[in-house]
Amino acid sequence: MKRTRRHILQRVTEMTQADWDAWAAMRAANPSLISPYFHSDYTRLLSDLRPDVRIVSVYNEAGEPIAFLPIQGQRFARPVGAPMSDYHGLITSDPNLTYKQALAGTGIGALHFSHAVDPAKLGPTQILSREETAALEIKTTAEDWRATKDGSYRRHLKSNRRRVRKATEEIGEPRVELFSRNIDVYQTLLDWKRAKFSQTGKYDVLSADWTQSLIRDLWERGRNAALRCDMHALYFGDRLAAIDLGLSDGHTFHSWMVAYDDALSEYGPGIQLMEGLIEATPETGYGRIDLGAGLEGYKRHYATQSKTVIAGFVPIEGAAGRLSRVYAATERWGETALRDAPGKLRRRYSQIAACEDGVAGRTRHMLAAFKLAIRH
Repeated sequence: MKRTRRHILQRVTEMTQADWDAWAAMRAANPSLISPYFHSDYTRLLSDLRPDVRIVSVYNEAGEPIAFLPIQGQRFARPVGAPMSDYHGLITSDPNLTYKQALAGTGIGALHFSHAVDPAKLGPTQILSREETAALEIKTTAEDWRATKDGSYRRHLKSNRRRVRKATEEIGEPRVELFSRNIDVYQTLLDWKRAKFSQTGKYDVLSADWTQSLIRDLWERGRNAALRCDMHALYFGDRLAAIDLGLSDGHTFHSWMVAYDDALSEYGPGIQLMEGLIEATPETGYGRIDLGAGLEGYKRHYATQSKTVIAGFVPIEGAAGRLSRVYAATERWGETALRDAPGKLRRRYSQIAACEDGVAGRTRHMLAAFKLAIRH
């Protein structure tokens, strides 16, 4: 009897060592999967925090693993860790395998995503928006890296040096504390970040218990773990000015949560911390600093690498697939007719639904979103 490919959904506890080895090999062979979000430990940790985490697993005719896609949710699935995961994609050795093919026969009705790194694996009708990412690669020294930058960056650096002098004269000399283990600094980061969510009206992703547990567990692993969160802090004298907590596998530092003291904004504490991290690459060991999606603001001065990530959906079967198509059609129409109002609400709901398991929590946060949309 001829064997065919198998497409199954399995939990982390059902994965074999051969599966994990294949995952690591496929990730290492694909530059698009360089981000630490694709490290298998990220999915393993999330499976401890969320009971709905499963892995779409595809095996070839010989029974060998050729693709993995970690997800969360039931009929409406999302990439594992959404909305905390800044990147997601298929981990596969088959360059021709599409999302729809991988998900076929798994019982998933639709997959919704926000920052997929592999647009070639999706049909054009499944893509709702595109965005460029920003990352910088430092191969030798900070001086060599700066020497490759253009006049725009040099003017930006000159302005930053003026702010450094101003902060030194008026508050205290800037200094960066690498790999901070200070719990008070960690709590300050959360407080500053949540205050910013409230100030801007954005959904507070830290309001869900599992999101804070994810970050805390990764940070508590320490700098020697294969996957962890590293926290770096900037001080002006003895005053805490800015904090950057990022997901790291040792080589890449993905700037995940950045916050600073609003009272010190005129000194550009976030930029000063970024320059401090570039300067400290010999001590941190980072060869790459990823700033995530978007090239706006300060990121344009630092990006030396960029790739396209996409937001969209994959309708597979049943009511979930049909409803996803309706959402997409409404969103495309609303981009101009309603100033993207449907898209904004869909993106807000996607965040809320990924964080909030209960109907009451989803309803409460969506009502707040509607009120905000009406005011604006």
